[in-house]
Amino acid sequence: MFAIIGMVLVIASVIGGFLMEKGHLAVLMQPAELLILGGAAIGTLLVANPCTLSKRGFRAHGILKGSPFTKARYLNSLKMMYQFLNKVRKEDFCP
Repeated sequence: MFAIIGMVLVIASVIGGFLMEKGHLAVLMQPAELLILGGAAIGTLLVANPCTLSKRGFRAHGILKGSPFTKARYLNSLKMMYQFLNKVRKEDFCP
């Protein structure tokens, strides 16, 4: 969900800023510009990351899915931490 919101925010910011500077939207819709910017972005991604990470990123279709971390999972983690820290506090584990 946040990925979609982020994408919409980026597009809206670019178009909004361009229109504020009295730009014509048709200028942004040039295939050569899209090729240059898209190629530069993908090239930077490939240079900045190891090959295995890049392959995993291109296969990641789960970006647009919801988070696997639910409220119940967070509550279980907090309960476990509470029990563990109480045990550490009550018992003397220091040598």
